[in-house]
Amino acid sequence: MPLFTIDLHNHTPLIPTDYRGDVATTPRQIVERALEVGIHVWGIADHWSVAYGPRVVEAAEDVFAETGRRLLVLPGAELRIRHDGEETHMVALFPPVEVAERFAGLLAALGLEDPVAPLEELPFFAHDRDPLDVARLVDEAGGLCHIGHVDRTFGEYCFMESELVHHLAECEHISAIELIDHACRGRFRDGLSIAHISSSDSHSLEEMGRRTATIELPELSFEGLRAAFRGARR
Repeated sequence: MPLFTIDLHNHTPLIPTDYRGDVATTPRQIVERALEVGIHVWGIADHWSVAYGPRVVEAAEDVFAETGRRLLVLPGAELRIRHDGEETHMVALFPPVEVAERFAGLLAALGLEDPVAPLEELPFFAHDRDPLDVARLVDEAGGLCHIGHVDRTFGEYCFMESELVHHLAECEHISAIELIDHACRGRFRDGLSIAHISSSDSHSLEEMGRRTATIELPELSFEGLRAAFRGARR
């Protein structure tokens, strides 16, 4: 199977206060930058919103029609989940088609409505729910769910040191674990038997592609990525 470069955790200018680049950055510039740095699959993870996704999907389609260069854009959202004193950053990605309906269904299952908070407050909004249950609901909504930057330190807190991270890594509804340092794989009690990926967590054009993963896909599509993640688990 062919190899593809994926970068599944990125932010857009949707939330100006959360974007470190020029807030006038266009979807076309994002697509061209992703292709420039060699990305084939680019995931959007704005906090609690999928509103910007269709714009980048459309821009990718325009670039492909004009140049033959294809970028698969997967719209999604970063979900900040709190439970039993723990905080989990979960990235839910959806197929480009019907992403708004699928995300609305997920929010409804969580007892939330879009928008969950005013735009500038979305990066700070946290929902109280067992993340294992959230992963199941993302799966049922037709999405893929991976856990973001588990080895990143937030002040005195590092999720990698939590017992919960092991339960998530072993959960059937989690597609992958996102690591900054892949050496952390050895710290998982099962050796991390699911896909472990790296992502840019970019907030500007300049940060795009700073961390990526390479994966074999049966086809360049959302379902192709789902199949690859399932295969990695086996």
